[in-house]
Amino acid sequence: MSTRPGPRTITTVALLALTVAGCSSTDSDTSTTEDLRGNTVTALDFPRTVFDGWEITDPADRPVSVIPAIVAAAGTSDGLVYSPAECGPDGERGAALWATARGGDSWAGQVGEYPSSGQSFTATVATATDNSLNAVTDFAQTCSRYTVTSDGKTVDIITEATNEEPLKYGLSDARLFTTTATIGGSQSVHSTLTGVGHRDGRVLTGQFTTTGRIEGSTINVVGNWWNIIATKASTAAN
Repeated sequence: MSTRPGPRTITTVALLALTVAGCSSTDSDTSTTEDLRGNTVTALDFPRTVFDGWEITDPADRPVSVIPAIVAAAGTSDGLVYSPAECGPDGERGAALWATARGGDSWAGQVGEYPSSGQSFTATVATATDNSLNAVTDFAQTCSRYTVTSDGKTVDIITEATNEEPLKYGLSDARLFTTTATIGGSQSVHSTLTGVGHRDGRVLTGQFTTTGRIEGSTINVVGNWWNIIATKASTAAN
């Protein structure tokens, strides 16, 4: 597992979807950002027994409001058309989801990639702007099935809410859902687990993406990952 510091260039389409050019990671409220960094995982928080071969680093930019599995399946993050429109990042349900998940302007985070497995993740901790995570549940329920098209390619999306016990990790609340993106007429599948949690005025948001479905041995990796980022967000000193 690589622990070298600093930003780096990420080549996989899933991780390319996680950052946006022109957005600086520098926040004007330096003290708040430093406080948040103490609640954010680092490469040292991930045991080699599960995460050997992963490259985990600070992101150069803040992750954008997009579900990486959709971008991986579509092959691009540009020009995507959501149907129904309310499920897209600019739609009613999508915008409410991302407003809740992103929180305030101050943030700190990590990104990870395991190139040989097609797996990646992003995790951020930000100042919370709302104490309710109902927007996450509303999105998962309303957008249980929708489609995304790009240049004639159709991607079928299935959203499934995942039961979670917030207090198990010291969070005051948490909502998780999986997104399965399948290219129409093929067996090509990409999946993302999205988790959003609250604790003491902070919002934790994590997304773990893999080729295929989140099942079998992948469940063990994803479970360990969520446990690590949620526990660190809850227990690290401010």
